Amino acid sequence: MKKNAIIDVKTAFGGDVLWCWQRIDDLKGDRAEKRRQSSAQAWQILGDLGRYVWPDIDGDGTYETVRQSSGQPGLIVNGVIHCASISHSRDLVAVAIAKDPDVMIGIDIEYRDPKRDIKALSRWLFDGDADGRDFYQGWCDYEAAFKATGETDPVMQSQATLIAIETIEEFSGALARV
Repeated sequence: MKKNAIIDVKTAFGGDVLWCWQRIDDLKGDRAEKRRQSSAQAWQILGDLGRYVWPDIDGDGTYETVRQSSGQPGLIVNGVIHCASISHSRDLVAVAIAKDPDVMIGIDIEYRDPKRDIKALSRWLFDGDADGRDFYQGWCDYEAAFKATGETDPVMQSQATLIAIETIEEFSGALARV
């Protein structure tokens, strides 16, 4: 198997969204350099996922990963842009692609850092009402919905449908669709 090959593609929302995650083992350097490397790997994995979704597309002109003017990733397949989303935290990368070009999506993963001051972050993210909630899942829900809707206001984000995604033990994740 080639390095960074897609191994476990998952579907969501009735098969309209395909997503996967991958652990990156060889990140080196300081935090900024590791983020740069994991971002580059995420774009590579997004391309691999696109080739998995559309295996019959060949040639440079018919398939391309792009950064849209909004900053959101996308895939151009036969001249049609499809929404995509990338998230990376520490050494884990997650990517998602919408099969329908009219669907907006967002994916987010987050390392559950035991040293992080989640009480302070909870006050900011949940207006101080984090009791009974998993902080990290709430954070991932917010970020995935933001990526799908472009809205920072949680009330405006309510147009997104959210699901929790399974990654690995130390991480939380969410996928949003509009």
